[in-house]
Order: sequence, then structure tokens, then C-alpha cells
Amino acid sequence: MRYIGNKTKLVPFILRTLARLGVEPGAAHDAFAGTASVGRALKEAGWRVASSDIMTYSYVLQRAYVVASRPPDLDPLLEGDAELRAALATPRFRERAASSGAVPGTTEWTLAAVGAWLAEGVGAECGFVSTHFAPAGGRMYFTPENAGRIDAARRRLHEWRRDGLLGDEAFHVLLAALIEGADRVANTAGVYAAYIKRWQANAQRPLTIEPVMPLAGDGSTAHVADATELSRALGEIDLVYVDPPYNNRQYASYYHVPELIARGWFDETPALRGTAGLLAEGAPWSDWCFSRRVGARLRELLETTGARHALVSYNSEGHLSHRDLLDVLRAVSLDGRVRRFTARYRRYRADRDREGRRYMRDQVVEQLYHVRLKP
Repeated sequence: MRYIGNKTKLVPFILRTLARLGVEPGAAHDAFAGTASVGRALKEAGWRVASSDIMTYSYVLQRAYVVASRPPDLDPLLEGDAELRAALATPRFRERAASSGAVPGTTEWTLAAVGAWLAEGVGAECGFVSTHFAPAGGRMYFTPENAGRIDAARRRLHEWRRDGLLGDEAFHVLLAALIEGADRVANTAGVYAAYIKRWQANAQRPLTIEPVMPLAGDGSTAHVADATELSRALGEIDLVYVDPPYNNRQYASYYHVPELIARGWFDETPALRGTAGLLAEGAPWSDWCFSRRVGARLRELLETTGARHALVSYNSEGHLSHRDLLDVLRAVSLDGRVRRFTARYRRYRADRDREGRRYMRDQVVEQLYHVRLKP
């Protein structure tokens, strides 16, 4: 998923830093989970992860990529949905599943086939996304065809769950794949604060839904929660990883469409406002996006957590200066020591260079700070 602050490219740097510090896998809190890339990497490295975020779409991704720990049970679905069962027996969907690289007859193959059927075989309908985020609703986030496919897939997933054909793990694995698939065909520059006024090439491609098989490893949890409140509830753990927003961009405004897809509305329609169709009420706003509050919020979180170690990601474009961040970290450090590790990388951009306009600051420095908080 295209995402501001996504740490996917920095995961090796984070894991190398933990190894360099000699911090062994144990219990960790990924306090600002976002797309769950760090939580997933920690789980794969042997950690038991409690991930949290205030956004619902993040919770769905956490459930799929961090919490789910075994192949989803799809037998009730195949037994209970005759239309799906018949479709998966056809050459069309057998070929689509095989194109994923999965071995025919395995759960991975079946999961890929179900994803392909949801994207192509269910048929389009005029639902919430078509009404509000396609040309019929005066917005160009999705083509009419893709909006209809998203609506149909959303409804079918919720019906399967309601009827007991999908368990929680399988539901979230497929819903996460729908959110990711919708993002690939969204007619945006990478965030949803605005849509492009002409159809981009990616938006004209058909929706694809490509579920990811869960990672093995029990004990991880996902939470829609304030980072500080959850830290207090978790008690003693080994590590808290803190990757807060760096600027004043509220994720509730920049990613409201994935949020709406994740929540799911059918019979009731939430009030929307503005050209972008933002949630009129109920949008989760973060104090961490305000420069005057972020320092106090960081100190509160680190004083509240029961973690022995804290890793704080921050970059050179953040609200807090290096000096102010060091002041906060020294104040909570067990021995007053702060270790800093850096990595240069190409920052996320929602647009591209074009004639007459070029960015000079594509390269930013990711700063990873370590403090020992408890003996």
C-alpha cells in the first residue's frame, strides 16, 4: 500500500540495529503500526508483537499480517457457497490461481483463487464506493467498473462472515487484500486527500485481490487504540517501537477511503463532507501531528510503557528537532544514554519530477534512537 512513513524499505535497517544492540526477540509493542510492515518483520524474526494504531484499515492489515498465524480454513466457504465452488473448478480461475505461483490443491492456491474470484467473478454492484467515490458521485477515486467490483467484494466478504463461512482470520486476510488491491487502482497521487482529474494508467487497470498467506507464530495481537493507553495495559515487555507521524498530515484525512472500505457501510451511510468525501464525524485525529504536542506525547508514552528497550524512528523532516528529541529521550533513559543510528533513503513522494518542477530533497535521513528504559 502506498503510504506516508511506510517502513518497508527500512525494515532491514531496524532489524540490524536490534541485532547490533543485542536485543533478543521477546515481547514487543509496535505503537504506530500503519501498514504493519515493521510488526510483520518483527514477528518473522521471532518476536511476539502487540501492534496498535488508531485507524481501522491499519487494524485490518495488522490482523492479516501480524496476528493471523496459520493457513485460513476455507473448507466452510467452499462447502457453503456453491457459486464460488463451481467457479473455482473452471479453467479460468484455476489458471488465475496458478499464476500466483501456488501449488494446485494447497490452501495457498485456494486462497489465491478466492481472491481472483472476488475481484473478477462476483460481478459489480452499485454500493457505497460507487455512490460516493466514483464518477456517479462526482468523484474520480475509482473507475465505475472498479468501484462496482470493490462494492461487490466488500459485501460478499461481510456476508460470508455473517453466515459463518469465513472465520476471523480468513476474513481479515481477504479484506486486507481488498484494501491493498483498491489502493493499486486508486486514481490518486498516493494519498486520498484529492483525486486526479483524469484517469491514470493504474486506475484503468482492473481490480486485483491477492491475499497473503499468514506467517507462523502465535501470541501476536492487534488493537485499534491510542499508543499510550495500550502501553499502559501491556505491562512489562522487552521492546516498544515508536514510529509516530512526523508532520501535520492527519492520516484520517489522507487515507479516509481505505478507512471507509475497512469499516464497511451497507444499510447506513456515514455523513461525508467536502470534495474528497471526508468523514464528517468520527474521524480519529492524532495529537502527534501537532508540533506543540508531540514532545509531551512522546515523553508520556515512554514514561508509561513497561518496555525495557525503546526504539524511536524519526526522520530529518519531523516536527521535533534532533536536540529536542534528545532532550526527551535523555529524560526517560535509565542511564541518560541515547544511541543514534542513521540510514539515508529516498523519501515517499506522492508525485514525480516533471518539466519545470524537480525536488531537491528526495533523500532524507532516517534516525533510529535507542534508549534503555528499564533494568
